[in-house]
Amino acid sequence: MLWLIIAVEAGFWILLAAGLSVRYGLRLRRTSWALLALTPVLDVVLLVAAVIDMRSGTVATWQHGLAGAYIAYSVVFGHRTIKWADEFVARGFKKPPKSLGEWALWFRIAGAYTIMCLLLFAAVVMVGDPSRTAALTGFMLNALKVPLIALIWPVADSVGRQFGRKPDADPPSPHVRTGVDAPAQRSGPSPHEPDPGPPGRPDPDRTVDGQRDR
Repeated sequence: MLWLIIAVEAGFWILLAAGLSVRYGLRLRRTSWALLALTPVLDVVLLVAAVIDMRSGTVATWQHGLAGAYIAYSVVFGHRTIKWADEFVARGFKKPPKSLGEWALWFRIAGAYTIMCLLLFAAVVMVGDPSRTAALTGFMLNALKVPLIALIWPVADSVGRQFGRKPDADPPSPHVRTGVDAPAQRSGPSPHEPDPGPPGRPDPDRTVDGQRDR
């Protein structure tokens, strides 16, 4: 079973390299799509081989669990791996920008783990003999470490963003309110200065040569 897993993995990369070479080297897009479309067939071959092996009376080992993990990874990450490699070649062998956040990547890892558990649990039910499938149960428990360890990165990223956030601007003092506590500007003359009165009108209190104007 281990050699079959290795062969399937090698076949995936061979088909991927051939598909991209045909697309960008020979400019044959349809042929390229046909080669890349064969990659899921490898997963089906591995799945069928594992089922036949288990139904023939073989005692399950960690290799059967690894087959389930490989199929789950291919289901969740296979398409994105092909897309990433396509962009890598299209950009002149330059690394494409990161398209997934830390939490989005972790949810994909958790999804792959869930699919793996469903496949292995189906194998346990199909065999119906716990003594032959104990390795599958142990594999599921051990594989739980992967999403748990991967959880460190999104949590650390979220905590780092929270503490790295710039503080907001200081609010104005509650004792100083614009337009309320500020002294009002008076447009007229000071109360300590005499009112000059309207222009052209004689001031009744002004005297000329010691006499009031009449």
